[in-house]
Amino acid sequence: MSKSVNAALLNAFVCPGTGHLYLGKKAIGWGIIAACFVSLCVIMTEVMTRAQVIADEIVAGNMPMDFYSIYDAVHQSMTTNLPQSLNLAWFVLLACWIGGTVSAYLMGKKMDEQKKS
Repeated sequence: MSKSVNAALLNAFVCPGTGHLYLGKKAIGWGIIAACFVSLCVIMTEVMTRAQVIADEIVAGNMPMDFYSIYDAVHQSMTTNLPQSLNLAWFVLLACWIGGTVSAYLMGKKMDEQKKS
């Protein structure tokens, strides 16, 4: 299998940035990994904060322990009043994933062509 396909598959299915590391582009690879890590931290912090609020409501007895009530509270929590940082984090994660995969494929293809020459 060619380097371009291996790099793209690593980037798409293992972790964004690993394809660049495979190709020897360490600065780009670690930069993409760092951006993904930061965006995942922002997303998980917001999710855990909202989950803690719902858990506190259940423990306090303000919300019944029934599946549909909890589901409705979670759904409402994640669809209303979302901060801009969460939207930006989702965008960065998606851009790193898709852009990194395409970038790794193109860099690998260039390396494959240079190897043939």
